[in-house]
Amino acid sequence: MGTVSPLDRDRARVAPGRQPRLSRLTVTIDEAETVIRLRVNGARTPTRLYLYVDGDLADTWVDVEANYDAPLGRLKPGRHAVTARAVDALGRWAGASTIVER
Repeated sequence: MGTVSPLDRDRARVAPGRQPRLSRLTVTIDEAETVIRLRVNGARTPTRLYLYVDGDLADTWVDVEANYDAPLGRLKPGRHAVTARAVDALGRWAGASTIVER
């Protein structure tokens, strides 16, 4: 599993006495030939990311990164329901699902 880019917006400077504006937490799943790419946007780091395949927990990450890659090689041939759920440091959560054909 690889990571790509940090969520630098969580480190933005805020004027004294002001709270940072929270953005909406989103999860995106992109399927490539060899990996499932998961992106988390709007999260307050660290973020916990859970990957489910056919309803079973397949992988988890806890990190300050925004992108994660999961290799498709671990999937058996056929159709699979893939779901990603993210929970950020503030307890907010988001998820995304797709069908993967291997």
